Amino acid sequence: MLRSLRIFKLDAYLLRHFLPSLAVAAGFFTFIVLVFFLKETIKHAVEKNLDFQVVLELCWYALGWTLTLTIPMAFLLSTILTVGGLNSDSEIIAMRAGGITYPRILRPFLAVAVLLFAALLWFSNYVVPAFADNMENMRNFILTTDPIATIQPGQFITLDKREGFVRKIYIEKSLNTKDFGGEILQNIQVRKIGNVGSIRQLTEIIIAQEGRKILKQTPQGEWVKALRLTRGYLFSTGSDGTFQRVDFSGGMFDLNIQEPEKIKKMKRIEDMGSLTLPQLYQAFDTIKQYPEAEMLTRKAHLEIHKRLALSFSVILFVLVGFPLAIVNRRSGKGMGLGVSVIFIFAYFALFLSAETFSVSRPILAPWLAAHAANILMAIGAFYFSVSRLAEKSIRNFWR
Repeated sequence: MLRSLRIFKLDAYLLRHFLPSLAVAAGFFTFIVLVFFLKETIKHAVEKNLDFQVVLELCWYALGWTLTLTIPMAFLLSTILTVGGLNSDSEIIAMRAGGITYPRILRPFLAVAVLLFAALLWFSNYVVPAFADNMENMRNFILTTDPIATIQPGQFITLDKREGFVRKIYIEKSLNTKDFGGEILQNIQVRKIGNVGSIRQLTEIIIAQEGRKILKQTPQGEWVKALRLTRGYLFSTGSDGTFQRVDFSGGMFDLNIQEPEKIKKMKRIEDMGSLTLPQLYQAFDTIKQYPEAEMLTRKAHLEIHKRLALSFSVILFVLVGFPLAIVNRRSGKGMGLGVSVIFIFAYFALFLSAETFSVSRPILAPWLAAHAANILMAIGAFYFSVSRLAEKSIRNFWR
């Protein structure tokens, strides 16, 4: 009874050091990844004076795929910092002197990793797809809400998106005039890029000397935003190859902008990230009807294995981080942070290249490309365990 109580106290003591470090590391990595990937979208939301609630909603939906990346990162860093801190304070030596083995010290860290592996596996297969779908709709909402407000001279920006095509706009310069009560855009070019059969190409181009933003009423009584263009031409190509030219050099042309509330991203078979695990398995029958069936099949297999591999990485990061922390008692937390960054960068560089080597350039089987980073990490965990914890002896390691 007393021995069981001592064992429980040891687990509680180790977890009391590990869990706060894990929470802080997860929060740190999550914040960095969110800011890096969403900075442009958040910038547009601020420039368009959207409610702060819209930005919070976008960040909430982005948390789905972000947590599947940052929790494994946090596990490696927190394991190295926690064990390294205990080691530098000679607490690991005291435990070893008391007859406590390395596997026994590792046990609570590994138990948390196994629990989070199961949670991440469920989360990535059932929650993240719904979050990814909602996040794409939210990004479309932000980017298409008053897109003219973010037009910058000398660069193309997305004007609006619809199912099957996207429109981009370019202006040479803009002037603020009191006569027209707003901003006048000069030397405008609008390009419409859509699908013609299975080919994506430029289907329409509008060239105008001037334009300004207006709010007009449709015959149905709805008020819509539009860009009123003057002194220009419209050139378009039909699906049958016919060419059309519209001259409005002596008049005007209203380019209606789609309201963001009407934009709903249709879930397509190509959007593997927005499909749950059952939907991915059901998609294999549908994929057979596509011209690029082989590529989509490989992509679906890769998506399934990537979710499994990324979830399992939390266990491997603990197994790698623990022996790395028992390197030098004087190495300190700076050493632990540096080693963590190197391993995280190497792991995710290989993990994110899986689609290149299995889909774009089918060199490896999808399962092998998805698990390649984990296989190398497992080899590294075995090597460091033998070399650091068992004094380079396989016999001692198995003991």
